[in-house]
Amino acid sequence: MGSKIDEWELNVERRDRAMYLRGLYETMAIQLYGQYEPTRMVSHRVSRKFLKRIESWIDCFDEDDNKWAAFRSLEYLLFAWQSEFDELYRHAAENIIKPWLIDINNIDIFSSNANKLIDEAIEQCWICPATDSLRINGFLHVSHMKGKSIRPDWYSLCELGSSGRIGDFVKKSNVKYLIVIEDFSGTGSQLSKSIEYAASVFKGPILVVPLIICAPGHNKVQSTISSKSLQNVKYVPGLVISEDCLVGKNAIDGQPKLFPKLREAMKAGYRKIKKEKELRGKAFGYQGTGSLVVLYSNCPNNTPPIFHYNGEIWQPPFPRSARA
Repeated sequence: MGSKIDEWELNVERRDRAMYLRGLYETMAIQLYGQYEPTRMVSHRVSRKFLKRIESWIDCFDEDDNKWAAFRSLEYLLFAWQSEFDELYRHAAENIIKPWLIDINNIDIFSSNANKLIDEAIEQCWICPATDSLRINGFLHVSHMKGKSIRPDWYSLCELGSSGRIGDFVKKSNVKYLIVIEDFSGTGSQLSKSIEYAASVFKGPILVVPLIICAPGHNKVQSTISSKSLQNVKYVPGLVISEDCLVGKNAIDGQPKLFPKLREAMKAGYRKIKKEKELRGKAFGYQGTGSLVVLYSNCPNNTPPIFHYNGEIWQPPFPRSARA
């Protein structure tokens, strides 16, 4: 017996689209999805073959329209693979961090010693992750930036840090600038908390750079900086995922025609999933973000659970590795 995809390829109305998408997903599986870390380990529960995972996932839905909407939805996913993060690292270093330091120090970029002055400014930077999700060593290797040697994540410092000891380190290490980087932010809650704490203990210039951030998180961070009057904080995101690219509870003008049907598939899938486990964020992901972003390192919980929840009755295309 053939798969559901085979059946669609024999259907006059869906044949062309199904054949195109199968080819696209097969190519993506070879070029990109093989990098997805939670599926790189051999497991009796999760197939390493992406097309096999798609077929199993489609079969989890009860209604044919929901199967078809789910199958088509993968075309709209942003899979941020390692090479894309390398480019985001380079963009952050060359187009955000260095221009910020140039402006603060009034460096004449046409002067003969401009590069020397920029390097000296970088040496006075404390470059840290916002949370433990950002792989700070990867950023530093690609960007060729060094800064200070101790690089804790600020979200952990909110709970475990000592303002006195942080102040001592800043003074001892001659830290003049603080740079806080995050790989992905959905709602902006963790990032905002990290920024608030950082601004409370470090009074010098702070630059905050989320490499990828969804519109709700973007708005949250901007609101936090404004409402808390964090005058020393400069916020410059790398990539903002706009509202019309999110599949939340409510429709947004300009969204793809598929999204209304995808919302129904998300709700139907969640009703089935919650028989096994209640999830935070419910059908549209954590706090209803509706993100269609998957990172090569993991799938954020801001992405709807139909794409990542892995259980006895649900086999997703991107099983999420739960964090402690």
